[in-house]
Amino acid sequence: MKNLRRLRLILPFAVVLGLATLTGIAHAVQQSDPTDASFLSPTSQEGDGAKLLADRLTRLGVTVDVRTRSDEALSAVATGGATTLFVTTPELVHPAYLRTFAALPSQVRIVLVAPGPNELNDARLGVVARGPRWTAAAPPPGCAVEPAVAGGPAAALRWQYEATQLSPLSCYDGGLVELEPHGFGPVTLIGAADPFRNDRAGEHGNGRLASGLLSRAPRVVWLDLHERESAPAPSAPAPGTGTPDRTGEPGDSGEDGSGPGGGRSDDEQPGEAPPGEAGDDSGAAADNPLARAFPPGVWAALALLVLAAIALALASARRLGAPVAEPLPARVRAAETVRGLGGLYRRAGARGASLRTVQSAARTRLIEHFDLPGDTDVDELAARVAADTGQPEDDIRHVLGGGVEDSDEELVRAATAVQELVRLVTGRQNWQHSDEGNLT
Repeated sequence: MKNLRRLRLILPFAVVLGLATLTGIAHAVQQSDPTDASFLSPTSQEGDGAKLLADRLTRLGVTVDVRTRSDEALSAVATGGATTLFVTTPELVHPAYLRTFAALPSQVRIVLVAPGPNELNDARLGVVARGPRWTAAAPPPGCAVEPAVAGGPAAALRWQYEATQLSPLSCYDGGLVELEPHGFGPVTLIGAADPFRNDRAGEHGNGRLASGLLSRAPRVVWLDLHERESAPAPSAPAPGTGTPDRTGEPGDSGEDGSGPGGGRSDDEQPGEAPPGEAGDDSGAAADNPLARAFPPGVWAALALLVLAAIALALASARRLGAPVAEPLPARVRAAETVRGLGGLYRRAGARGASLRTVQSAARTRLIEHFDLPGDTDVDELAARVAADTGQPEDDIRHVLGGGVEDSDEELVRAATAVQELVRLVTGRQNWQHSDEGNLT
């Protein structure tokens, strides 16, 4: 009873925990994977693609220049003129390129989509990220930034950003932050990919906000990156980026030993990785080849299968704890049970099974009478009975182990023969014992 009470106490909490776990796994499976070729791609018509946004920018007169590598994007923005560098997957960009992006000249505006704490730390922007939320929220803009005012409420708040050293323009409760460091290009951080997606463009003011953010310059360099980049080869700074002096700005060389704009210091030899990169084990888990080989949805699906297997095992298991005796709702007489069981056998036409049941009981009784081992077979038992009764051994073997014809009359005759044999043997033994008693 104690185990039963404990089970009743634990079971509700286990069910709630299981449902919460299944919900979390299902949510993880449904999340878009940045490594998918369709994710925020300007040529993809999938739900997580961004072809609608690219077409809208083209209609607004904005040139969309698609690049698939960071070095190609840097070369494209180096051609001069006002340009917006649109980075859809900052988590896949190598940290060295992120630092270079943050040090671009003032005529280049960079837009980072949903960067996490690691990406912000690599870019050395002096911004703290909190989150992510379960889903992106759509608060009102709450700021005077023109694209946000024109867009109205938009689903930009999944990551929340707060600058620690600069005075940013913050919108959507920190879901959209614009930094304008002195001497460098402005940086826009938006905390969700929803405004740029095909399937979310019509929700709230998502479409207006996305097109407003990317149409402030006549040209957009769209970095369509879907695999983690390797470290760039040691070389001179990319054309047009220069090596600006960021003294006094977040991430300048006086604190972390790196060169201006996140470059190499004078004491660092070519080919050596900056501190915190190749020689640091902090990103070993993220760079694990096995972890990169499969998208996050695969691991979530495996976890779901493991939970399903555990649930199936629990459902198929026997009762927990010792059996509990319970009173029967009604007492049934033995004769009624025998008649009911016989009726079931008869309805099923199980004549062979019925005779085997009678023969098995007879063999057990004869074995006990002769004090034979419990595993005595039919042949040995038939020989013992024949020696005791003087009847043919083959007849006795047929009575104790033979089959039955397909008729009720044959079943009755066979069962009667078994019972008469048992009575003969047991009665003969009783007579012999009584006779011996009389002789004494």
